[in-house]
Amino acid sequence: MKKTAFLIIALMLVGGSARALDPVAPRSSRGHGRIVVHTPQPDSDTVTVSSVQGSGGTYNPKPGETIDVPIGEYQVSVKMQDYSYVQEVSVDPTETSFIVVPGYGSLKVNSLHASDKVTVTDARSGQVVATFPASQTKILPRGYYNIRVEIPGSLPAVKDNVWVVTNTTRIVDISKS
Repeated sequence: MKKTAFLIIALMLVGGSARALDPVAPRSSRGHGRIVVHTPQPDSDTVTVSSVQGSGGTYNPKPGETIDVPIGEYQVSVKMQDYSYVQEVSVDPTETSFIVVPGYGSLKVNSLHASDKVTVTDARSGQVVATFPASQTKILPRGYYNIRVEIPGSLPAVKDNVWVVTNTTRIVDISKS
């Protein structure tokens, strides 16, 4: 009985520092963890990982790349065209933290001319969310949008309640009316 009580008290005193002593991990990696950031458009998105305490430094990995960082608190920032995503993450010894940027999809408008002006408004609020040429693919938060395409020499083409879904490219075809 005394041995059990002694063991419980010893475990309580050691507490949080015991988890850093992973007996399987090599000693050199016990003070480090890993971060992987997945983004909607890995070819064009920019990732920055900064230490909150200042001791871990700043890293600029490519989306999907695994980086080795000292244990601690980090701020992950992702720049996607007109949008930014920020999340804080705690890195534990020998663990990998996966960050997945949620809630963004893409919109591609196929119009008669690549230079046709596309205006995207939020279907609920009517607020303009983006304006871009039809030649671009635009990253947007998940939701319903109204799309208006200005075609020279013709009336504007309008598509209402177009649903942009997470991690998907919604393609809208526009033709002359």
